[in-house]
Amino acid sequence: MTGPYRLIIWGPGDMGGRALRTALESPDFEVVGVKVFSPHKHGVDIGELVGLPPVGIAATTSKAEILALDADCVVHTPTTPALVQGADADVLELLESGKNVVSAAAYHNPAMPTWLTETRPALDVLSTVSRMRVTGNAFGPQLPHALTALKTLMRVADSGPARPARSVLERLAEPVVDRAIPRRASGARLQAACERGGVSLHGTGLHPGLMVEQLLLRLAGLLDEVREVKFLEVGDLSSAPDGMWGGLASLGFGMPLSAVDSDHAIALMQHFYFDAVLSNVGHVLFGASADQVRVERHVYPVPARVRIEAGGSVIEPGSVGAIHMSYRGYIGDRLFMTNAECWHVGPGNAHLGPDHPRSLAGGHVITLDGSPARIEMRNELDDETYSGDWSAVTDISVKAMLDVVPALCAAPPGVATPDLTPRYRLETTA
Repeated sequence: MTGPYRLIIWGPGDMGGRALRTALESPDFEVVGVKVFSPHKHGVDIGELVGLPPVGIAATTSKAEILALDADCVVHTPTTPALVQGADADVLELLESGKNVVSAAAYHNPAMPTWLTETRPALDVLSTVSRMRVTGNAFGPQLPHALTALKTLMRVADSGPARPARSVLERLAEPVVDRAIPRRASGARLQAACERGGVSLHGTGLHPGLMVEQLLLRLAGLLDEVREVKFLEVGDLSSAPDGMWGGLASLGFGMPLSAVDSDHAIALMQHFYFDAVLSNVGHVLFGASADQVRVERHVYPVPARVRIEAGGSVIEPGSVGAIHMSYRGYIGDRLFMTNAECWHVGPGNAHLGPDHPRSLAGGHVITLDGSPARIEMRNELDDETYSGDWSAVTDISVKAMLDVVPALCAAPPGVATPDLTPRYRLETTA
């Protein structure tokens, strides 16, 4: 088919709002519906939602109304905490209703199991979430209460020689776990939903999406042999949108150092993304299947050196001012990739190592160790001209989602991943 492509925008927050405005201003798209979650946005003209003239279409909080629309593709931009609040169920229904879905929130490689995939035993999930640390309010008031109940169940499961058989505990744990934190849909179930609806699903964005799955892997094509790869992202979150992740406190910033470790909610949620990234690399470069890739995480806080007010939070010296997250991918005992994220709030709280970008504002470093050479690529912001504008990150992700819509609508049913096969066209001259 050819455009204009009929779009639904699911969740017009910072990124979804930018996608909505871009699509409304483009002749390539026709926005036929917008799913909102705030009652005060229900019934508002979708043009007015993003500061444009009215277009005659009202936003709705009704999922049933969205499912009933005739649309080619849904641009799926819910909040990241929605991934543990049942977002997969929404995506399954969208796919089965015959709508392609491109998401910035997940689905970069749903074949890769995570700690919350539905194929995991409920008791294993329970063991993980019983250790989860939550700060801020990104997950809503219900999650801390649910975690308390899950921890109580875990103590019962582990107490005394007369504890029930595991099979009994598993049956008890399943409904409790799935009410508190619904397990994520497996790749097989998402694939089946695509096939039933005759549509495709794709996850993309700046990272995951472009930086590793396309840029790093294309650089790897220059080498005869790749032994190990590294990706490092450094970012100053002081200018991030106030609502991202529910605020800086939900990420752990401004909290006591003891509040942030490898079991903090941000560490577990980021695992959804970087499990997928590392599995993609393991498959493309080393032929590993998803079940052969093992990912280990290590997260630690760094104390703030200076006081800063940002994103509705106050970061005091000595509280969490920077967070370092490493996700290491193994095939067997072989380390093949490290994905590291170093986030800080304010230049004065940057935590930069010798191999990091030399900019306090942030950047990326890609390293490929192989033969016949070692490749290093750096992307560093200019501290002197950096304006603190977070919109570039959002704009790149929005462009990645909208650019893929035509190819996704033309793709055969199923979960779609980037095509790294060399493609050529005939050169034309005047």
